[in-house]
Amino acid sequence: MKDVKFWRYYIPSTDEIEGWGIFLLDSTGMFAAVTDYGNYAYMWPLRNTGCNDFRDFFDHKDAYYVLGKCAPSRGKEYQGDKTEELIRKTIVQMRRSGSFTEEEAREEWNLLDSIDFYFREGFSQWYEQTNLYDAHEYSVHGYTASEKAFADKLFPRFCEAVAAELKAEREGPKGNEATESPSEAAAG
Repeated sequence: MKDVKFWRYYIPSTDEIEGWGIFLLDSTGMFAAVTDYGNYAYMWPLRNTGCNDFRDFFDHKDAYYVLGKCAPSRGKEYQGDKTEELIRKTIVQMRRSGSFTEEEAREEWNLLDSIDFYFREGFSQWYEQTNLYDAHEYSVHGYTASEKAFADKLFPRFCEAVAAELKAEREGPKGNEATESPSEAAAG
């Protein structure tokens, strides 16, 4: 078995408040990130990535694919505001299509006004009282705010650091100057 290589990337905060992360990769396909947006880890067997160098895998920059593999919530965080919005849109749509009478729509609307959807328990209360068909399908889930920040703010900067390191390695040293890889420079 050949030696396993490890890479460490420190991505500093852009505003000295939030957005920092320490990313670890190895040549077998291990990914780990300790960040102020949460901790993430996953193992992609190198043979399944289509890459000879695991760092090339992050050229795709698809943060939501990565979240799908390693987000702590697995994208199943209940989102009460979006749940309520979906139900309200459905009531309006059903009234316009004639599926609900004015009285039925008003009854459902009043029920919504009496429920706090912020917590999952609110959805349960609504579910027990509504007359909407397939009411269970109106519960909206997604990634947490921290997971979205990881994907939208931090992960792209990590991918840029990996790309810069690969580019520097592949171009080789210029002249007789000693070069330092971006991950070594960031580690400071």
